[in-house]
Amino acid sequence: MVRTEIARELVMVVSRGRDPAREIFLDRCREDAVPVLVRPTGGGAVVLGPGVVVGSALQVAALGCQFPEPYFGLFCGAVVETLAECGVAGAARRGTSDVCVGDRKVAGCSLWLWRGRVLFQVSVLVDLDLGLLDRYLRAPTREPAYRRGRPHREFITTMRSAGSYASCEKVAVALQAALAAPRLRAGAASV
Repeated sequence: MVRTEIARELVMVVSRGRDPAREIFLDRCREDAVPVLVRPTGGGAVVLGPGVVVGSALQVAALGCQFPEPYFGLFCGAVVETLAECGVAGAARRGTSDVCVGDRKVAGCSLWLWRGRVLFQVSVLVDLDLGLLDRYLRAPTREPAYRRGRPHREFITTMRSAGSYASCEKVAVALQAALAAPRLRAGAASV
């Protein structure tokens, strides 16, 4: 099962394994009436809002592996393909689950392996107002080494800033197709 959507309203999302008060400026969220949601998958806090495309894929864990690495490789590869199709050259997976252009993150991914199933989630920053990150997100409690302590605006970019003028609608359609590809449903023997 694959689903993609275009974020229409501002929402903060944090993984169940992280303390929202350490990841998000909760007082600012209350002040601005911005909801804070908890997701089952791992990773850090994210801002969803206009200019973001989100995708989820739930399937049988066909790779026969209880560790996330092969699944991140497979699904992040689909996100990289989506970005290339939408005009972002040179995107690649960095760290465990980031998709980047150079050393700047353009999409964040997370996984949950449970009872023989894998849930993959991704948020692709098409044209998000990056000022929202400074307003609502604290410095992360955990970060990949390549971030090197950089603040949000020096670490994160958008597809638009990377030279793509694809609409959120086009990105959502391309992401839907990439995540539903037969190699993802059946698992890739070469992974």
